[in-house]
Amino acid sequence: MLGRWPRATCAVVVSMLSATVGSLCLLGVSPAAIEWSTYLWEGQERDVGIYIPEDSPVTPRALVVLLHGGGGSAARTWEQEHGQSWRSLADRHGFALVLPEGSEDPGDPGSHHWNDCRFEVENAGVATAADDVGFILAVLDWSSEQASIDQARIFVAGASNGGMMTYRLSLEAGERFAAAAAMIANLPDPSECQPLVKPIPMLIMNGTDDPLMPFDGGCVAGSRCARGRVASTAETVGVWVESNGAKSDPLIRIAPNRVWSDGSWVIVYTYPAGENGCEVVYYEIRGGGHNVPGLEASSAARLAVAGPKNRDIDGTEEIWAFFQGVVLDP
Repeated sequence: MLGRWPRATCAVVVSMLSATVGSLCLLGVSPAAIEWSTYLWEGQERDVGIYIPEDSPVTPRALVVLLHGGGGSAARTWEQEHGQSWRSLADRHGFALVLPEGSEDPGDPGSHHWNDCRFEVENAGVATAADDVGFILAVLDWSSEQASIDQARIFVAGASNGGMMTYRLSLEAGERFAAAAAMIANLPDPSECQPLVKPIPMLIMNGTDDPLMPFDGGCVAGSRCARGRVASTAETVGVWVESNGAKSDPLIRIAPNRVWSDGSWVIVYTYPAGENGCEVVYYEIRGGGHNVPGLEASSAARLAVAGPKNRDIDGTEEIWAFFQGVVLDP
């Protein structure tokens, strides 16, 4: 049974419950704040955050699942990566957010990864065998107990390793989601993923100058392939267009180049849905690095590691508009 418990009793309660079923221990917080919980899954404690806008009368609510990148955490995603922008969107539109956390890196308790179908991987932190699809589906069920959730408007979005996990969820459990968005992520190659079960509207957003997720395919984050290999962005988009039964000739739009100093611009390719299929929308961030586009500038340290950031569009705004369009025009 899941319930609310004071912090002091959390560890005791978690130890008494089954690891295969999982347990949640909610920590009390002030209204309109994100609520953090500890979920025991396959013997490992993971953080899960849920945010429900306080003042919105919308019910049942849409739900967006946000997946952090490799080496990240649910808390850092909320605080630093996409949290504030997604929080603002949630407040404006009344949808709920849930932020689950991947498996802990055995060498770094603050670092977490998703089992995104890569294999033959040397890096111990990346080479997790966790049932993350099962975990995230369990978190969805729990989220529906915390708030009135519209089961026809559940979406998933992730960046980098979280984007690759978004692909896996879409392939193996796409029936639970209305649409998905993968940022700065390509499909693994070779891959352990199962074939697509059901077409799902897909948005892909990748930079052509990404130093960590190779745009043309190859080794992830280095030449040794210790973190596995991925297909190219063109191949990734092609797989989704074919699997989704989308039309092969895209509609092309060039976004306004609002910030010339960022050295990048955006081309949007929309592959319309074919009969009984789903559309694929691909944002090619020309000159973009391993960053989600946004209006704010990157720090010098971030630029040194991740490369250039496009500032012409707000990536999260574009994704939410895509999600809304899927629901309004199925």
